Amino acid sequence: MSGEMIDAQRVAAEALLREARLLDRGDWDQWVAMYQDDAVFWVPAWLDEYDVTEDPATQVSLLYHDARRGLEERISRIESRKSITALPLPRTVHQVTNVEASSIAPDEISCESVFSVYVYDPRTAKGHSRHGRYQHTLKRHGAEWKIARKIITLANDNVATVLDFYSI
Repeated sequence: MSGEMIDAQRVAAEALLREARLLDRGDWDQWVAMYQDDAVFWVPAWLDEYDVTEDPATQVSLLYHDARRGLEERISRIESRKSITALPLPRTVHQVTNVEASSIAPDEISCESVFSVYVYDPRTAKGHSRHGRYQHTLKRHGAEWKIARKIITLANDNVATVLDFYSI
């Protein structure tokens, strides 16, 4: 593996692990700051057993934000305590593994990984897990890397409870 590929793998792994840690801590300001202003955050729906939706403008998505502002608005609702589905917030533990850089350019890295999120809801005293695949595109902004695109494909998409950015 080339030095460039090793560096890209390290950058990607560090970014994804930091994102998971910030979500678990509920450090929303630092988490959303990882995203560039025009970042896409997308959870496509499954069309059938083999294919997910490909166009959030014309097909169903479980979640879709076409800019960081949508994530900021969701955070604002949580922090204002106006979101009844987030009172109290579930406790989460994100695990991210198998991080692999799939495309590298001087100022852009595309990577794929797998994840599991363990969610405990103190309102119901029940836990559940979600798992699937992440696709991230990271872009360099000066000395730091920001998330330009995140696609979350849930393997277990039959969601019996609230689905939000912090629980996937």
